[in-house]
Amino acid sequence: MVEDRCVRCHQGEEDTNHVFRLCPTTKEIWNQLNFTWVFNNSIPDLWNWLTWVFNQWTNEQCRIFCCGLWLIWANRNKVIYEGKSSTSHDISKQINSYISELDGIKNKAFILETNARPKQQVQRANVVIYFDAAFDSLNFRSRSGLVVKDEGGRTIAIKSILHVNVASPFVAEAHAGFQATKLGINMGFHILDILGDSKTVITKCQDVNRDRSTIGAIISDIQSLKPHFQEISFYFIPRLENTEAHRLAKEALKNGEEQYLEGGTSRPFRGEIEQNRLGSSS
Repeated sequence: MVEDRCVRCHQGEEDTNHVFRLCPTTKEIWNQLNFTWVFNNSIPDLWNWLTWVFNQWTNEQCRIFCCGLWLIWANRNKVIYEGKSSTSHDISKQINSYISELDGIKNKAFILETNARPKQQVQRANVVIYFDAAFDSLNFRSRSGLVVKDEGGRTIAIKSILHVNVASPFVAEAHAGFQATKLGINMGFHILDILGDSKTVITKCQDVNRDRSTIGAIISDIQSLKPHFQEISFYFIPRLENTEAHRLAKEALKNGEEQYLEGGTSRPFRGEIEQNRLGSSS
């Protein structure tokens, strides 16, 4: 019967197996989230398939997967009850944005908890690079803001970099962390501390295991740069302690310019033509 057809593709019979696995729109969503591995089985039953998925991968992946199931169903209901249809690209963006929002809430809770504790003066013995990112959700671009300070806390370099085709603020923060690591190598540091206010990104940079989340490839790139250092450490800091990098990233996003300032000399540059021994990160 016509009314039994999928409201999105109008091809298969609309049961839960079709909605979450077989519909072409659903397959496109899982593909855009880099979750094509969920099809690497021949399990016909939906519930056994869900059990298999949850047993295969990390908590981070399962969290994204559950968010995907929820928004796939929610968008299906919008088609039926509101007559509003979204593309697979729009739905995958919604999923990434929701996960980023959850991460932001976790970070804010951590900051509130940290700010409630007695303040202690942190003494750092190493050169430090602070990083942050600003994200343009309309054009899927971001800017990385990097601030380099010596052992005495004096700013010795700043840098802002453009990234294109960025899916979410979460990805933007990962790009900024990678750029901070590259900058440390380019400036010849052998011992370095890298500080950022994205707790999730910092935790993944600290981990030595393979990351299978949506930013896994970028985290892998960061891990591959660690052997360039005698010692490199990643630390989470509250946003209030990262205002310089945050402001630099926001200003760069607003004015559309990249810059590099070291030792009192400013050099505007274009990210797509910048050449260095580590190559481009975008």
